[in-house]
Parts: sequence; structure tokens; C-alpha cells
Amino acid sequence: MPHVTVWATSSLTHHSSKNTPTYFLHHGLLKRLLGVKKDTDTHYVLRETGQILVFSYWFRCILRFWNNLLSKQPLLEKFVLNDLLLANINYTWTYQILHALQDFPACQQFLDAIRSRESIDLNQIELTLRKHIIKGWREHDNLAHHMRLTIPAEL
Repeated sequence: MPHVTVWATSSLTHHSSKNTPTYFLHHGLLKRLLGVKKDTDTHYVLRETGQILVFSYWFRCILRFWNNLLSKQPLLEKFVLNDLLLANINYTWTYQILHALQDFPACQQFLDAIRSRESIDLNQIELTLRKHIIKGWREHDNLAHHMRLTIPAEL
């Protein structure tokens, strides 16, 4: 039986989200709106439009869902507890969320909240994700600047 992902948790990392149809549709639409070539670096398109990466939107939705699971309803509490008990198995929902959160610096508080069945401050996670994205933009800009400086003038 094929593995089916309902909440797109397998696409929660920056790397894995680049292989989704949503990623290509989002960036293709932005490039068409700006009127730039298809091969324009997505980094610059996102910066120009002020957009964040697709997986950031998924993160927010999934963590909102997590908070709703903690609604003190007995059936949902059992679901959360059992999924946490299986959190070391690769294909479980909680494992994929914990794995994706580990890709971000300063997310230990969110990992701890999930492991202890506490709600997550969505404003705080969004702020953390934005800081991570902006840091990536700056690193990309520095790399591009460095590459321009090292290209020989005769090229």
C-alpha cells in the first residue's frame, strides 16, 4: 500500500518543499506577475514580492491543527498521546513535524512543547521562521556578492 500524506508533513522542510507542485505553481505565478523569465532565481522573486516559502505556510497550518488537537476532547487526547508514543517511527505525523522543526535554529522550545503536549504560540513560530528565512536571504545575497567579486573581468 502506498504511503499517503494527508497534511503534507513530508514537505515541511525547505528542501523537500521544492519538489512539490505547489512550490512550482507559487513561484511560477509570482514570476508571471512580475514579468520575469522562468529561469529567474526564485530567491530574488520571493524577496521582491515579500513572499515567504511555501513550507512556512504549511508549518503554520499544521501547528494550528496541533493546537486544535489539544482541545481537551478525550478522543483527540488519545490520538495525540498515541502519536507521540510512536514519534520515533519515520512515517508518523509527529515524527515528521519534529524532524522538520529540527532544521530550524532556535526551535527547541517548539520541539519541547510538542513532546509535552502543550500548545504552540503561532506568532512566535512565525517570527522564528521569518528570522530563519531572512537569514537565508542574507546568506544568499552575500554568496551572490562574493561570486560577482571573484569572476574574472575578461568573462
